[in-house]
Parts: sequence; structure tokens; C-alpha cells
Amino acid sequence: MRALITIAVLACALAAALCPSAARAQGLSAEEAQALREEIRRLNERLNRLEQAGQPRVAPAAVVPPAVVTPAVAAPPTAPASSISAQVTAPAEKEIELRDNILQTIGLPKPEIGGFRFTGFFVGSASFSTQTQIVPEFAGGAQSQSQPGSLNFRFDKFGFGVSKSFADWLHAGAAVEIESHNDTHSHLIDPGTANRMGCPPGTACERFGAEAPTVEVTLDKFNLTVVAPIGNGLAISLARFDLPFGFERHDEILNLTATTSEVFQYGRPQRGTGFTFAYQFAPWLDAQAWVVNRWESETTHDPFDDNNKDKSFGGRIGFTPISRDGILNFGVGAFWGPEQADNNSDPRWVIDIDVVWQPTRQLLFAGEFVYGGEDNVSTRTVGRPVGMPPRIGEDRNWLGFYVLGYYEMEKWLGLTTRYGYFNDYDASRTGVRQELHSFTIAPVFHLSRLIPGLKPTGVFFTRSLMPIDWVNVKLEYRLNYSTRNAFSDSRPNSAILEGSDMSHQVQLQVNVNF
Repeated sequence: MRALITIAVLACALAAALCPSAARAQGLSAEEAQALREEIRRLNERLNRLEQAGQPRVAPAAVVPPAVVTPAVAAPPTAPASSISAQVTAPAEKEIELRDNILQTIGLPKPEIGGFRFTGFFVGSASFSTQTQIVPEFAGGAQSQSQPGSLNFRFDKFGFGVSKSFADWLHAGAAVEIESHNDTHSHLIDPGTANRMGCPPGTACERFGAEAPTVEVTLDKFNLTVVAPIGNGLAISLARFDLPFGFERHDEILNLTATTSEVFQYGRPQRGTGFTFAYQFAPWLDAQAWVVNRWESETTHDPFDDNNKDKSFGGRIGFTPISRDGILNFGVGAFWGPEQADNNSDPRWVIDIDVVWQPTRQLLFAGEFVYGGEDNVSTRTVGRPVGMPPRIGEDRNWLGFYVLGYYEMEKWLGLTTRYGYFNDYDASRTGVRQELHSFTIAPVFHLSRLIPGLKPTGVFFTRSLMPIDWVNVKLEYRLNYSTRNAFSDSRPNSAILEGSDMSHQVQLQVNVNF
């Protein structure tokens, strides 16, 4: 085993030396570089023979030789090829593909056809809530996993993806996702409407729509990634991808809670479709930039095609000052672009600051702060029980943050807590001028760790060394509070006469990777 590790370390050092920038930094000639290439080819052949003989193969990409920046070519370094993806945190590594690696880690035969690799995941849940959040339809919708006062069993999501690495510098992948969601909107009962649905005469009221759960088949992710031999390797992708802001992600298997925060739901874009660029300047400094069609959010479920003649731009600069004996990563990002249909002059923008700190193997902290705005926004009257007049052509802003902590009490049991805050003081993102607070606690049962001899997946939650398991079960309790009466248990197509400032949610969620 020691010999195998030695070979892996040497292979990593040789791979680092092969990039033009590293070769120049060490004063290598063209002949010496060619000799190194031949040596690493022989080492890879030996590693393959050891793997075929039943010995586990050690991935050399996790080792960073001193004074050399490893080129980001070991895996697609930017947009994930599937819904199952995770950020590794060794300083010189980029985002890796769980679909590329997950089945290899347990020694099973690879489900591979012609070099293409396949894997997936699914999510199921049982949910209960006391109230539904009032979100006017112009602002999108509130996630409604169950009707107020009812327990609902759900098959939430199924994802399947395929990927292939054609060469060290060329990678491709795609994934589809079948998702069941039930977003509840509120609609206006205007004072002049004949059918009052219980709303008093001369009064504007809100009512919940009778939206049925929707099952969508989504082109979830894709990428064609080329690593250009510029410096340490510039990764250029045409992709549909998760924006690298914050700790939370769209897919439940990538989160330590069953639900996402208000910041993720309302405060920032979640995905993009377009060109993305990634570059590792040093082990402690990386950057990503992108130009995409539009602001994509699961609050509105807008398509990924553009809705106007302009594009949206963004980027994130990441810093990793601590990468040994713990992880500390923080980043500053931004997003800007016109998001109103047929309007290229009124931008929506957001500034995002995020941090992940893992001082020990068992303890993790994460947080995210957003401040955003949009110009020239018009919205309708919001009726009772909220009560807001129409607003025409106003510039609006919002801010929010969350802090999350996770502690692994036992090998098979962890505990996540999260506090979220969102101030929609211009009613631009939720449709209601309010401050939203949420308190979440979620025990996480790592059931697959109870299986003797089962190896881990080998991938981790975003920018951490906290592993993603084959099977996780989360039991979440969430308390939501608003400074307005923005929650109700009213029946669909019935005037909402009274609201509440508080709601409770309980969800049992199952995450399975395969």
C-alpha cells in the first residue's frame, strides 16, 4: 500500500510538472518534459494493473506538490456534468463530478459503455406544514410540499446523468431530472370582481390558486469543457450549471438540510446557461466568470432560454487561506443583467459573500450574505391580509443572510442547524414588504455508514471535507416567522381574510445516490 501511495504522489508531481507554466517555472527543456510524459504514462499503466489486480487506486489529484500549482485538468474543472456534484477543497482542485467518480469508490464494475459513465440519485419525502406562505404570482411562488394541516408523502426528484472525459483537456456531460413540485401562488380578488369568494365588498383580497403538483422533465445540467494551455489551465465551458455562490445547492443531496434558506429561494440566481470560465491562480486563489441567458430561479421556474436581447454577467473570486488541518474558504461574487422581458435597460443585480469553515473533521460552519436590487419595477395591488397599494416604476432592493452549522455526533448521525433572514423591504422578491426569519434544525442519519465494508463516495459538500454519503435521511423542523401576516391555511379559491405571522414545517427526507 505504501508503494502504491508513493507511486500516486510521484504521478501527481509529474503531472503538475507537465503543464507549460510549471515546466517553465522549474526550467525544464522540451526533451525533459517529453521524458516526464513517458514516465507518467508508465506509472499510469502500473496503477491500472494494480487496480485490475484488486488493489484500490489512490487518486493523485488530492496531492499538491509544494511551489507548483497543479493544472486543473484531472476532472472537468467548472460546470458540473450532472445534478450530483460537489466542490473539493484541496486548494488546487476544481469542482469534480460525482457521476464520474461515485461508483468507482466502492470497487463495483463501472456502468460504462464506450467510455461513457452513468449514475444518478433520487429524493423522497414525507411533509407536514401548518401554514402556506402568501407569495403573489408576479413574485413567483412558495414551495408547498403539503396542504396546511395534512401529511403528504412525495416522490420529489429523480436524476440521471452521463459523462465522458475524452482527454485531459476535453470533457463533456449531461443530466436530466424528473422533478415533482407544488408551488403555491396567491392571486388578487379585485374590488370590482363579481365573484367575491368571501371577500367583503369594496375590499381587495388575496386567494390561493388551486395549482396541482407539477411533474417536470428538465434538461438539468450539461457541459462541454475545454482546458486551454494558458498558465495553469483555463477551463472554458458551454454549460448549464449551478452558480458557485454560497453553500446551498438546488439538489437536496448536496445540502445538509431538507429545505433551502430564504436567501437561496428569493435572494439570488441559482443557475445559469451560457459560457463559463474558471482559472486557478494559486493554491489559495481561484476565479470564475460567466455570461448567461438570464437569472434562473426555482421560485419562478422560468425556462433557461433568454427573455430579452441582452445577457447577464457574473463571477466569483474564491480564497482558501487555510487548507491543512481544516478548511477555510470564502468568496465574493456578483451577478448583473436585465431580467425583464423585452427590456434591456433596467438591470437586476446582486452582490454575494459566502464562507465555509471546517475547523475539524466533525464540525462545519457556512454562511452567505446577499444584497441586491432592480431598477424600474412595477407591481400590482396586494390585497388583504397583507394590504399594499400598486407601485409603478420603482427601484427596489433587498438583503439577506443565513448561517449554518453542522456537527457529526456519531459516525452515523449528524445535526444541522440554520438561521435565515431576508429583508424584502421593497416587496421586490417575495411580493410582500416584510422581514422573513427561519429557524431550522435537522438531524441527519447517514444510514449507508452502518454497512460494514462499504467505502465512502469520495466526494464532499461544497468547499468542505464533509463527505456526501450513499444514503442520508434528514428529519427537519423549520419555524418561519414574518413581520407581516404573510402565512395562511386558507383553502384554494377562497378569500384569505386572516393571516398569520408564523408557520411550522416538518419534513422527513430520503436522499439516495447510485
